Amino acid sequence: MKRLTPYLIFSLLPLVGLSTFCHADAYKHLAAEPSQASAQRLADPKDLGVFSHTALIPLSAQQQEQSFVIDNLDASPVALIGPDTDQLRLSLIDPDGQQQLHEAITEPSSIATRDLQIGSESFPAKQFELRANKPGRWKLKWADTAGTKAEDAQTKRYLMVKGDPNVKLYSYRDNVQTTLGSQVNLVAYMVAAQGKRGQRTKLLNTQAFTGNIEQAQVLITQPDGQSMTIELHDDGRNGDATAGDGQYSATLPTQLVGVYTQELQVTGTRPDGLAFSRTVTDLYPVIEQSFAIANAQATLVQGADTAEVRVPVRINGKDKNVFVGAEVWGTNAQGKREMATWVGGIATVNSDADQAYLSLYLDSQWLSQNNLRAPYQLRAIRLQNVDNHTPMDQRSRMSTALQTELAPMLANSRVANTGVRTDSQGDKRVRIVGDSAANLKTSSNLVQTAATGSTLMLVHGYCSNGGWNTNHFTNAVEFKDYNANRSHDAFAKKIRDAGAGYSSFGVVAHSQGGAAALHLYAKYVSGLDNASGGRLIQSVGTPYQGTALAGNLAVLGQIFGAGCGKNTDLTYSGASNWLSTIPTWARNQVDYYTTSFKTRWWAYDYCHLATDLLLDDPEDGTTEKWSGQLSGAVNKGHKTGWCHTSGMRDPAQTGDTSRNSSMNSRAAR
Repeated sequence: MKRLTPYLIFSLLPLVGLSTFCHADAYKHLAAEPSQASAQRLADPKDLGVFSHTALIPLSAQQQEQSFVIDNLDASPVALIGPDTDQLRLSLIDPDGQQQLHEAITEPSSIATRDLQIGSESFPAKQFELRANKPGRWKLKWADTAGTKAEDAQTKRYLMVKGDPNVKLYSYRDNVQTTLGSQVNLVAYMVAAQGKRGQRTKLLNTQAFTGNIEQAQVLITQPDGQSMTIELHDDGRNGDATAGDGQYSATLPTQLVGVYTQELQVTGTRPDGLAFSRTVTDLYPVIEQSFAIANAQATLVQGADTAEVRVPVRINGKDKNVFVGAEVWGTNAQGKREMATWVGGIATVNSDADQAYLSLYLDSQWLSQNNLRAPYQLRAIRLQNVDNHTPMDQRSRMSTALQTELAPMLANSRVANTGVRTDSQGDKRVRIVGDSAANLKTSSNLVQTAATGSTLMLVHGYCSNGGWNTNHFTNAVEFKDYNANRSHDAFAKKIRDAGAGYSSFGVVAHSQGGAAALHLYAKYVSGLDNASGGRLIQSVGTPYQGTALAGNLAVLGQIFGAGCGKNTDLTYSGASNWLSTIPTWARNQVDYYTTSFKTRWWAYDYCHLATDLLLDDPEDGTTEKWSGQLSGAVNKGHKTGWCHTSGMRDPAQTGDTSRNSSMNSRAAR
C-alpha cells in the first residue's frame, strides 16, 4: 500500500535529473493530529539525566596506585582502561589490609586483557571481579613492565568500579536550551533504587537522599580542549534551587560554541553508613542562537487548499535553516480555544517589509475541521538546531493575524513559483509545496526520475564497520559509511543519497541506523516514500531514547587520541530533543526489536563487563531495554541471548538468522 507523505517545501537548488533531485534538500513539513501533539513537546529537563552506580576514576601515567570505594555486597566488576594495560601487573589490597591479588612483575599477566569494544572503537582494558564481599576502601597498585616514557606523562587511564546498583547517583541539566551564554545548571543527587532497577519512571519519581553527599565536583572539558573543575553545593546559591534538599548544583559554562564533556564525581556516606563513590559522564552542545522569535504578531495566511504559518524572527547568526514547530489553535463554535494541529519542519528565513519570518505550510483542512475559525493563536512555538536538535528559542504563545489570500505570499517569498499538489488519495497531511514541482510527475510517486528498481537497504550503526550478513537477505544492498560519527540528520542524508539510484527502498537498520532512517522518512524526500509491500523501517538495538555510553565513549576516545568523537544525538537529552521533531505517524512506520544477554542464575551476567557497569539491566551492551523503546512504533519484542555487537559474551544481534529471515520476508522495498 502506498504510504502518504506530508507537506514538502523544496530548497532553491535546481532539481534536474535523478542525481540532482535526490541529493537536493527537499524538506517535509509535518502535520499531526491534536491528540498526538504531546509527542511533539519538549520533555522536562529533570527527566533527561543519567543514573549511575559506577565510579569512573581518572588516572595519570605517573600514578602507581589508586584507592577506591566499594559499597557493593555482590560481585563488583573492576576494569582498568587505558593504553598498554596489558603491560601492567596489578596488586589489590582489601579494606582489612589483606592482599587479594598479586601479579608478579616477572611473570605473564594472570588477568586477561579484554578490549572494551563499541562499534569499531576498541579500548584495551584489564577486567576482573571482586567477590570478597568487603565493602570499604580498597587499594589498587600497579607496576608498568614496559616503563613509562617521559613523553607519555600526560597519558591517562581510567579505573572503572561498580558500586551497589541499588544506590544510584542521578544528574541532569535544568535547561535543554543550551545556547551561547545561556544559564544552565547541573543538578546531582542520590536515590535508593531497590526494586526499581531498569524502571526509569519509578526512579525519576524517587526522592533524593539528604545529608549523604560529602563532595561533588564536575570536570568540564570545553570545545577548545581547556578544562576546569567546578564544585557543586546544596546551599541555595550559584544555581542551587533549595538549600539542604540533598540536590547539589553548579552553573555550567556556555561561553564557547561546540560540545562540552562533563565528568561528575560524587562521594559520601549512605544512610546505612557505607561509603560510596559515583560518577556520571555526559555531553552537552552549546549552539549559536542564529534565530530568535521576535516580539511581533504571527501571521496565518489561509488559502482554499494550502495555509502558511509565518513565525516572526530576528536573525542573529550564520545558520541558514532551522527547525520550526508550533501548535495552531483556533476558536470553536462555543468561542473557546481548540487545537487544530501541530505543524513543524525545516525552514529558511523569508522577509516581508522589515520583518523576517519562517514559514510552515499545512493543508487548510486542519483549520476548517471542527468548524474552527479566527481568532487563531500559536502555542508551544520553538526553534531547534537542524543538526543536533538543540532548542534555540521558545515561546509559550503568540497572537496570530489572519490573512485570507495565499497567492501574494507565494509571489513575494523565497519559494516563488512554487507548485502546489494534493495527494490523489486526499489525505490532508499530503501536500507538495516547493520550487520545481514539475519534477514530481505525480504525488503518488514522489521520486520518479531516472531511478529504477526497488531494494532493501541494510544500514549499520554509529562508528561501525558493518554488521549485517547480506546472505541473510534477498534483493538487498549494504549501506557503507564505515567508522563514521554523524548526527541523525547527516546520517539520514547519507542513507538518502545511497538510495538515490533506486525508485524505492525499505530499511533494515542496526543501532543508530534505525534513528537515522526514521529521521529521513520524517524530514526528507527519498525512495522510502515510494516503498511498498511490507514494513518500511525495521530496526534492531536502536537507542531511540539515547544511551549512557555516549559521554563515556567520548571520554575514552580522548584517552587514546582516537575514536569517532562526540555525538550528542546519542545522549538521553539529545535523543529526547530529536524525538520531539518526529511525529507519531512517522514512528508508526517503524518495527523495532530489542535484545539482552542470557541470564544464568549461578553467575554474574553481562554482554560486556565494562559497559555493564554503565548501563541498567536488561541491556545489550550498548542499548538498555527501556531506551530502545519508541513510543508510537511497533514493538516486535525483546529476546535474550543476543548482544549489540561481536566481541561481547553472547552473539551479535545482527546475526540472528531467524529474525533476519522474518525481517527480510516482511520488508517493504
